[in-house]
Amino acid sequence: MPFKSLMRIILDIIIFFCVIFGLWFVAVPIAIIAAWYYSFYLEFILAGIIYDSLFGMVKGMGLWGYSGTIVAVIGLLLVIGLKKVLRR
Repeated sequence: MPFKSLMRIILDIIIFFCVIFGLWFVAVPIAIIAAWYYSFYLEFILAGIIYDSLFGMVKGMGLWGYSGTIVAVIGLLLVIGLKKVLRR
């Protein structure tokens, strides 16, 4: 297995356990760094959805119930935009 694929799997496992234990503030920087190095790092959005399904999406929370997904989508879009601008 190539080193790059192995590192991606290890990062996915780290992010998964951070999300499961509610450490979103640890998972976000790791996911941003991973999204910078790997193209199409959609695991970031998946982590946001998992976080929201575990700790958010409660009736009465409104938009705050989807904060993990919103942060993940905005973070991924920012990284993609920065990669295009800085790699010219």
